[in-house]
Amino acid sequence: MDALDIELQHLLTTPTLANQMLTALASSLQSEDPFEALTLDTLNATLDAIAYVLTDGVPAVVAMEATERAARALPTIHPGETADTYALRVLTIAKGL
Repeated sequence: MDALDIELQHLLTTPTLANQMLTALASSLQSEDPFEALTLDTLNATLDAIAYVLTDGVPAVVAMEATERAARALPTIHPGETADTYALRVLTIAKGL
């Protein structure tokens, strides 16, 4: 295997930045008040914080695109849905990113 093959293998197996954001979001929702009803404000604040950390040092255009892609993929919160239940749906979606 030459250097190009190794780099291509790495690129193909590394989760996208949007996938990483959604996976981190789900983990955060499951660990902080998982049985509380999720609100849009909580969801947005959590995603913003995660995007800030994961895109540190990434070019602004890449960070913006990844954050927008992750946000567009988020499902609508069902009335009264807990953070834990929502996180499970987010993990399913993250697999497709």
